[in-house]
Amino acid sequence: MPKILAVDDKKDNLTAISALLNALIPGCSVITAQSGVEGLEKAKTESPDTILLDIKMPGMDGYEVCNRLKDDKTTKHIPVIMISAVKTESEDLVKGLETGADAYLAKPVDEYVLIAQVNTALRIKKAEDHLRRQKDLLEEMVQDKTFELSKLNERLKQEIEEQKRTEEALKESELRYRSLTNDVLDTTSVGIFILDSDFHVVWVNQALERYFGLRREEIIGKDKRQLIRERIKDIFEDPVSFAEKVFATYDDNTYIERFECHIVLDSEREERWLEHWSQPILSGLYAGGRVEHYSDITERKSVEAQFRQSQKMEAIGMLAGGIAHDFNNLLTVIIGNAQLALMDVIKDESLRKEIEEIKKAGDRAASLTRQLLAFSRKQIVRPEILDINELLTDIEKMLGHLIGEDIELLTIPDPELWQVEIDPSQIEQVIMNLAVNARDAMPQGGKLTIETANVELNDTYFRDRGVESIPGHYVVLTVSDTGSGMDKETREHIFEPFFTTKEVGKGTGLGLSTVYGIAKQNNGFVWVYSEPEQGTTFKVYLPEAKKDAELEEKEQTPVDDLSGSETVLIVEDDYGLRKLAQEVLQSYGYRVLVAENAEDALRVSEEYECPIHLLLTDVVMPKMGGKKLAERLQPLYPQMKVIYMSGYTGNAIVRHGVLAPELNFLEKPFTPEGLARKVREAIESEN
Repeated sequence: MPKILAVDDKKDNLTAISALLNALIPGCSVITAQSGVEGLEKAKTESPDTILLDIKMPGMDGYEVCNRLKDDKTTKHIPVIMISAVKTESEDLVKGLETGADAYLAKPVDEYVLIAQVNTALRIKKAEDHLRRQKDLLEEMVQDKTFELSKLNERLKQEIEEQKRTEEALKESELRYRSLTNDVLDTTSVGIFILDSDFHVVWVNQALERYFGLRREEIIGKDKRQLIRERIKDIFEDPVSFAEKVFATYDDNTYIERFECHIVLDSEREERWLEHWSQPILSGLYAGGRVEHYSDITERKSVEAQFRQSQKMEAIGMLAGGIAHDFNNLLTVIIGNAQLALMDVIKDESLRKEIEEIKKAGDRAASLTRQLLAFSRKQIVRPEILDINELLTDIEKMLGHLIGEDIELLTIPDPELWQVEIDPSQIEQVIMNLAVNARDAMPQGGKLTIETANVELNDTYFRDRGVESIPGHYVVLTVSDTGSGMDKETREHIFEPFFTTKEVGKGTGLGLSTVYGIAKQNNGFVWVYSEPEQGTTFKVYLPEAKKDAELEEKEQTPVDDLSGSETVLIVEDDYGLRKLAQEVLQSYGYRVLVAENAEDALRVSEEYECPIHLLLTDVVMPKMGGKKLAERLQPLYPQMKVIYMSGYTGNAIVRHGVLAPELNFLEKPFTPEGLARKVREAIESEN
């Protein structure tokens, strides 16, 4: 049964309100108070579901009562409907709402409006009470589950400890067994020493002979400590540390924890990783001696290194993408405001030049963020119909700086080159990666040649090379160098992720795998020709662009008049960027609503009674992203167009990195004119 508190200094008003509420809200209970002080007291003791509060009262007016209600944790959740006998001015309404009131009505109050407001407040109160109960219940459940998990964790720890003890006992048993089965031990890849109580070698297996580079007869009978001193300088990378660790096992005569050592075998200077551990012999013929194992863990170390590299690259990629996202917001504000300033600065030439330098610096920084996003693979792929020759001309100067003055750069473009459909940034990435590889293969200088050509490939071509692709017209991009070249074994692995022939720390092993992936993503392929000391040639084949795609691109007509009068809702959590977009669109004549997040946008849209023609929203926002916000607003405004803007999208509005063709997207950083043009194009579009 709902409980309603009515506060008014006039008894007649209270009587009328009580009668009205009892008549139109069946089953409600009406509590009355004739002063602000009495109203506060009854709000605390009676816990009403809704409060009807008169503003003009002697002593304590309704504003102060509402402030105190909302400041008290026991009453702050109770909806308050303010009722004023004075003329409702906007400042009175604002003052009432600023105190925390949920609604504001002026006398004389229409009884149906009053009942509607009361019913709405009751529903809100009921919903909030339900949510608080659910929250309390959830917190209680979380506490219970946390306690259960802690108990389970303790049991798991005990089981793990028991398992460890079982494993150690099993190892001891295995050592005793192996010491009596020499023939079996000789077949294992684990190198084994058996020492007597004086640490003289009494037996070794074949694997140990190989690791130490000595025959069995040269080892047996020798003092193991002396043997280590004689051989460690030749085969161990860190001989001093290795000797100290091994001798420590002899001093305490107990089980020693495993440690790793790096060795170089005599045969072709082969590098291997060994894991050393030893165990005292407690009984039998060699009691007091030790069994030492040297396990080859080279493959495991290789896998671990690749895994660490993968984790490092992923972490750097995430960091780069995150930095680029935040940096693009700042760059949009810098570049946008610089352009707005340039529009206003006419006479002061020196000031204009300074602002132009700010804009140029912003543009260069924007280029850097695009490289960060390309590295982290968070860039949006937007295929275009393009001529690789034109792109090559644009980046030729940058290539010269990249490869250095000691390498001659020669470009040979095909004048009749077909067009391809690919994201320009991807083809730039392919050229840059291949150029960097060529540069590193020519440390003493050389010649780098980049060619383009048209080719027609048939089934026989692909079958002979074991390549799965579709016969037809292809554009081939050829990058050749006069460097050190590669042998057959290296060529077989160059496109594998993390494979590199460079020194540790000099390369990631991702450059050529990225080239291969880009080619495959665009229905092409990569071929390599190379011999040691004969240079290397990479050929990247991309299918010719379809004619209908080119025609569709040409049929797009640009928008001439960028002004408009429609209503645009801007949702952006960055204040500077939000303010810039608002000023730009207002200058073009648009009516602009702004919100700093999705929740704020929903509130603004509810309060705005006219149509919203366009939603301009950031993609990545706290709690609710732009895509989810658009889905919430679309049923309310079926004709509303949507533009997504971001410098970093992840998988929010893309599939496999490619923007869906039906989506309008504005990449940060953007210019004021670019923003206005995108808004006009979206509003005038049919879909």
